[in-house]
Amino acid sequence: MDDSTTEIPAPCGRVRGIIDGAVIRARGIRYARAERFAHPVDEPPVDLIDATRPGPASPQHRVDPNADISFDQIGGLTTSEDCLRLSVTMPRDAETPLPVLVWIHGGAYVTGAGDAEIYDPHTLVSEQRIIVVSLTYRLGVLGYLGRGRPEHSNLGLLDQISALRWVQRNIAAFGGDPNAVTIAGQSAGADACAHLMIAEATDGLFSRVIMASAPLGLSGGTDSMNWAMAKVAARIPDGATISEILAAQDEVHKAALVGGLHAGMCFGVHYGAYPLPSRADAAAAWARVAPKYDVLMTRTEREIAFFAGFVPAFHRLHDRRLTSPMLESLISGITSAVYTRAAKAFYDRHRMSGGQGARLLIVSRGDGSFFDAAHSGDLPLLFPGPVWDQSFLDYGSTAEVAGPELRRIWGRFTTSGALPRVRIPGLIDILG
Repeated sequence: MDDSTTEIPAPCGRVRGIIDGAVIRARGIRYARAERFAHPVDEPPVDLIDATRPGPASPQHRVDPNADISFDQIGGLTTSEDCLRLSVTMPRDAETPLPVLVWIHGGAYVTGAGDAEIYDPHTLVSEQRIIVVSLTYRLGVLGYLGRGRPEHSNLGLLDQISALRWVQRNIAAFGGDPNAVTIAGQSAGADACAHLMIAEATDGLFSRVIMASAPLGLSGGTDSMNWAMAKVAARIPDGATISEILAAQDEVHKAALVGGLHAGMCFGVHYGAYPLPSRADAAAAWARVAPKYDVLMTRTEREIAFFAGFVPAFHRLHDRRLTSPMLESLISGITSAVYTRAAKAFYDRHRMSGGQGARLLIVSRGDGSFFDAAHSGDLPLLFPGPVWDQSFLDYGSTAEVAGPELRRIWGRFTTSGALPRVRIPGLIDILG
């Protein structure tokens, strides 16, 4: 061990991490193991854990094959089925138990990883004096469908629950408070947070929830889509290679097109399969747990603009310089169908059932940018870094003001449950 590393004695074992400026990073820690299409098994304690390198991502296509914009969500990370890892980032000089934010990445349940550079929590941790735990879980066919059998459903959700158990057992050793855990996610990660609230075996694992751009209008898919996907997945052979798995996943996605708009997040949770209640019982389950959780929900004003950049038909309606009323009408309508209406219903039920919460809108800057206030536009503000410099989501100089404000809102909520009540001109509106 040299001056750039440190060891943390924890119930899971001695964790060797790295000192990185104002923070300590312990990366790629195994929280569970799982055979293909099987439930995760919590990792037992070991003597020494080398946590000086990032963990692998779940197998995935690195760039959306249908996109004409390069947006690699995992950068230089390796991929592996053996991906059940988490990373802890904490202030270097933490002296008292700190609140903990558990980050669940998005990516439509088919892309992304906890250790991806686009989710680097260094600034969030050092500014807000919190600990961030970043999770990696199984995706796509491997995490949410398998061969279409009920017991193959929700494996990625079970991975997340296993990771939350690891946090309860170990986070105190890193200076964290196991009684002050917030789960937070964006996009599919926000959808996961919503369903962790009503999943079995999550009682006592967290008390606050942040959902950014939750696509609740797509949650659970449709019966016809699920049936079509399962029929194709059943043909996956024993011993299939990862390349064969990803090829089969592409065929499954084609079959999912019968689901219409739901095909946009066809891999995801299945109601009525462990650990989730049936679709018919889900609303009542959310109402029952509402008093247990403080909830902060955010969305961006032009969510679907992010995806419009991937669709050639939308490009024909918009030259990225002039506003197209037809395109803006499409963006508004689909944003409402996927993100707005279902999220408002979720929030209204939560408040009427005794839960505390707030709902925020990240507003358009009005600068004419095609991706202004688009889906994922809050990520460069929450997780700033050079990875965003050449991104189509780069906020430029605006991030210097908007970023600290948004991170402060997340930090205060994670620390005390404080809910924002005052709008921030040019960044956030408070929604009823």
